[in-house]
Amino acid sequence: MKKTWFRFSSIVIGIILLFMIYSAVNIWSFSKRIELVKADVAVVLGAAAWEDEPSPVLRERVNHSIWLYENGYVDKIFFTGGKGKGDRFAESEVARDYAIKKNVNPEDIVKSELRG
Repeated sequence: MKKTWFRFSSIVIGIILLFMIYSAVNIWSFSKRIELVKADVAVVLGAAAWEDEPSPVLRERVNHSIWLYENGYVDKIFFTGGKGKGDRFAESEVARDYAIKKNVNPEDIVKSELRG
């Protein structure tokens, strides 16, 4: 009985390990694919804003949208993100201001405020 249980457990663990390896290889290989397609707009999801400065996560999201904009993959950038309790600025406002400082035409920016 112990031998059967050990064999069964080993098979299950082996299958789980094979699945994990398969998943890791798929994720790694997909990350190497570049699928840039022309679009009308890039949507930038809000992330934390520290007063009037974007958090590192928001800054990198905005930087990526600016890269898409500057390289002709999008015509406009749509910023989302609201204003939490006690915040002076909405995430979308901070993102917009940051993009304008990086030479994005204000007419090519769409901003959305969500109340949080």
